[in-house]
Amino acid sequence: MATAAKNLSTYTLDGIQISKGARIGIVVSEWNEEITSALLSAAKEVLKEKLPDAELHIHHVPGSFELAQGAQWLFERL
Repeated sequence: MATAAKNLSTYTLDGIQISKGARIGIVVSEWNEEITSALLSAAKEVLKEKLPDAELHIHHVPGSFELAQGAQWLFERL
């Protein structure tokens, strides 16, 4: 794979301002769980570092088709 040795995930959280006690929702597809679980773990790690007291809500859906509905489900409950 041509991208195997390249870091394609350069990001910075410096410009992001989120109030304390924020509620954050993440919708995760169960399809290709090896990849999506790794992405979820990394997202949780970054969020805990930046927002240790944030409420984190995670909602799992079967596949990519259901991501939008999962986001709507989370939005209605947060």
